[in-house]
Amino acid sequence: MWTPRPTRALPLRIATIRAAFTLIELLVVIAIIGLLISILLPALGGARRQARTTKCAANLHILGQGIHIYANENTDNMLPGRLPRIDNCNAVAEIKGGVKYRPTFLAMMSASVRESPFNDPQRCRNTVDRDGEAGDRQNYSSPLYICPEVADWSDERNGSYGYNYQFLGNSRLRVTSDPDSYKNWPVRLTALKRIGDVVAVADSLGTAASFPPALRRPYVNNANDADRRGNEGFNLDPPRVDPSQGEMAGFDDSPQHRTAVDARHNDKATVLWVDGHANAQKPNALGYVQNADGSFAFDGTNELWNPTGRDEPWRQ
Repeated sequence: MWTPRPTRALPLRIATIRAAFTLIELLVVIAIIGLLISILLPALGGARRQARTTKCAANLHILGQGIHIYANENTDNMLPGRLPRIDNCNAVAEIKGGVKYRPTFLAMMSASVRESPFNDPQRCRNTVDRDGEAGDRQNYSSPLYICPEVADWSDERNGSYGYNYQFLGNSRLRVTSDPDSYKNWPVRLTALKRIGDVVAVADSLGTAASFPPALRRPYVNNANDADRRGNEGFNLDPPRVDPSQGEMAGFDDSPQHRTAVDARHNDKATVLWVDGHANAQKPNALGYVQNADGSFAFDGTNELWNPTGRDEPWRQ
């Protein structure tokens, strides 16, 4: 019986078509991606700035607790702005992490907030820490003491946070030969009135506030230049200062230089009030007056800085 053999199937040739973008299509895609990036980047940048502002307020809230804990543990006394220089190894104080030469108000509260401000605190001015910094110009090692918007402002003298030292703890000496002749310290916390309306700590511009914005130079660690942002920032002068009988960060300079708040958070400065709450305020809302060139004038309003509520500068 004859059986037909199956016919062998011929392989099918499938034509393949290579798909490719034309130059015009590529340009359109690139343009769309660029447009999306231009839309999203400002939003992402704004979100990051808002996150830093929130973190700054959180820092100040913790520091506000430190102010009250310090007062409770130190016979009701407010913090000093910074202990005075008596000699190369005095004045010193015990802080979180060791003994420190001339600690600022931030370092003085470190034991209260349980956060070491320095990796290697030094007890003398002319000694050097493990990072190569002198004893009176050490860098904060904890981000708690640095505003996140200016994260490189770590110098304890050129700090990002300033203290209302004139009214709350002016520990400068009236007489250099008398180590106990503090100008206005100690100040008792319970003696302060309207603590919810008195500035304690805020973002500080330093003595660059005395210069027009166009003439303010960038921050430099360990610098002493009056026109640099952050210079002597730990001293925060109130809006109204008396150039003849009062006080300011650069009182002995010629010309005199004053500090002021730094509106680094979307044209506002983050402020800690004595009662412990923190918020953002524009400089004029805090009583500051700016000259036509943008520099800060000596004549503002001190109602939110003077615990009595009176608009008057601090005088010796």
